[in-house]
Amino acid sequence: MRIFDIKDLRKLFISIIIILFSYILLGQVVIAMVTNDYKKELIKHDYEVAGYLYENKINISQLPAAFTNEKGREDYESGEILLRSAGYDESINNSFIPSVKAFYNKYAVIVFILSLGIGITLLTILFIFAVRYNKTLEKANSDILNFMNGNQKIRLDDSEEGSLSKLFSSINMMGTSLTTHIIKEKQNKEFLKDTISDISHQLKTPLAALEMYNEIILDENVNNDVVNNFNLKIKNELERMENLIQKLLKLAKLDSGTIQLNKENCNLKRFLENITMRFQTRAKYEGKKVVLNCDNNISLIWDKEWMLESISNIIKNALDHTESGNEIFISCDNTSVAIRIMIKDNGFGIHSEDLHYIFKRFYRSKFSKNTQGVGIGLTISKSIVEKHGGTIMVESELGTGTTFNLFFSKLTTL
Repeated sequence: MRIFDIKDLRKLFISIIIILFSYILLGQVVIAMVTNDYKKELIKHDYEVAGYLYENKINISQLPAAFTNEKGREDYESGEILLRSAGYDESINNSFIPSVKAFYNKYAVIVFILSLGIGITLLTILFIFAVRYNKTLEKANSDILNFMNGNQKIRLDDSEEGSLSKLFSSINMMGTSLTTHIIKEKQNKEFLKDTISDISHQLKTPLAALEMYNEIILDENVNNDVVNNFNLKIKNELERMENLIQKLLKLAKLDSGTIQLNKENCNLKRFLENITMRFQTRAKYEGKKVVLNCDNNISLIWDKEWMLESISNIIKNALDHTESGNEIFISCDNTSVAIRIMIKDNGFGIHSEDLHYIFKRFYRSKFSKNTQGVGIGLTISKSIVEKHGGTIMVESELGTGTTFNLFFSKLTTL
């Protein structure tokens, strides 16, 4: 039964059963001792009677006096000698003395029945209590699981008295606190999402106007190196702003859960070749290499547009944190249960203090040499991978390089 799954309850039942059998055994020992005392007194009485009869040579009319008259020491000793010579002493087996045998059997049975009855009663009471206790715990466990699965209205029954109800009351208080916190977090998240979305959309119009004005100025061919230099810088910064706004909009969509993945079958090697081609010009300009090694027979079912964004962010991050002469190596592994995409570089590496925070939005390391990023690219990558049922993991050693591993279970990509 499931109540015996509780270790402490199981120990309690075993302890009670051991104590019960110990008391039954002790009771039988006590009865044996009482019986022996009874046998001693009986034998003493018989010795006295036998001695009295022997000493007084009484006839039948005097026989009642043998049992009613007071006996002396001489009567006992003469009777002892007489009956011991016939083998009648304290060592004689109880079965040869019917009254002693009947005495032992009677009280042994009485003590056994009383001990067994009390033990069964105690075990029954304990069992009923254990069943009720187990039902209470099972219901509490079910309610807690339902609460964790999203039913925030569920509360444990803490209306009764006792330590268990006090525990349930504390859990209910914690549940209320968690519910309040969850609601507040949802509100904050919704507010942040709406704010980011609104600001991003509002910025797109003036940004487009600024880009247009800057293009007009560039087309004027002003013969002024300072003006031309600043125009190019403005153009670069406008492109950065537009890229940031696009990323913020994507992050807001991912946070809201409103995106619909348009999944389709995709040849992994061709997909990754398309991505790496986008970075070859930058890699060549910076003196770096992007190398791809992937089997042509691996396929995945995913949303190409979103996964392009995810993997591109990781490769861009690798290029941002490497120097001339370094290499970004991309490979694929196909196992029986999962497909792995590995993106590895031999660049600066990630400091151990930052390793657990790199997927946190807007996180900027104090050790980072990159002053251009805003810290949301890897956040977006992780969200996209997880929405495809995948897992992203990172390993890094400072001064040696960083490896990102993307795992996609074949069960979730069929």
